[in-house]
Amino acid sequence: MTSDILSYMEVALIDGLYEPPIPLDTLAKAARANPMHGSALYVKRNMASSSVKLSTLLSKRDFKRFLDDFLTFGNSYLLVIKNAFKEVIKLKHLPALYMRAQETIGRYTYKPNAYNDDGRIDYKDGQVFHLSEYDICQEIYGMPQYIGALSSIWLNEDATLFRRKYYINGAHAGYLLYMNDPNLTDKQEKEIEDKLRKQAGLGAFKNLFINGKGKDGKPPELTPIGQVEAKDAFKDIKGMTTNDVLASHRIPLDLMSIVREGFSSSSDLNKVDRIFYKNELVPLLESVCELNDFVGQEVVKIKEYEGLEPTLT
Repeated sequence: MTSDILSYMEVALIDGLYEPPIPLDTLAKAARANPMHGSALYVKRNMASSSVKLSTLLSKRDFKRFLDDFLTFGNSYLLVIKNAFKEVIKLKHLPALYMRAQETIGRYTYKPNAYNDDGRIDYKDGQVFHLSEYDICQEIYGMPQYIGALSSIWLNEDATLFRRKYYINGAHAGYLLYMNDPNLTDKQEKEIEDKLRKQAGLGAFKNLFINGKGKDGKPPELTPIGQVEAKDAFKDIKGMTTNDVLASHRIPLDLMSIVREGFSSSSDLNKVDRIFYKNELVPLLESVCELNDFVGQEVVKIKEYEGLEPTLT
């Protein structure tokens, strides 16, 4: 029997509203739990935003927030505002974290409070544009493309928190000072212990002192023991989980300004950028252009590709 987070996905109907298959606050926390994951979301958002022309109906600010929601949650929403003549005059971003699909198909609700209806707004047909990333398991909500990397995102965070707490708690030893001097008085031992204790700052390794008081004349020994119990393969875990996260986003490291051990940067950034534009940005923006059909006019237009450097002729 296998068990994972996707096994518990269910779109439950509660009080006429469908709940997302995965709690959206979980996905929001994941975006802040891992630096590579969060950075990849922002990189893709920024590159997609710079690759379009917008009409006056939609501001750049609302469009970026719209993209943020789509990349983070697999769902994004815009409120369509019309005048008395039923002409679209404005498109406003609606936070996906608080949007829910109604039981009536095509209608949506803004519900910022999970426990009561404070601030709740029910929208009618045609008022809300919903862009969703296709999910093979259900058709009410979308799912983000990185969903398969969630375990790696959290494992990466767990490894970082473990190592951070390990250094902060100060419950581990840096080295053991062993002496075997029977002539050492209690006062002298106390002075040695105090000096060792003062050397350690906040989160630093603690040092231990032992005096065997034997008569074998054995010289003092300094034994490092700080890492004896720290066999957590921190570097390996961070490396493997980072690979999973980067693979789920499919963004070339060259374009993220990331330098990794064993990675060789491409000599032709224009080529890398052009391939990413063609294979990732254009398909993403083509989905966003569904908004044009919903509104009945061109709100989002994909720009022609522009290289990073001018082409020599």
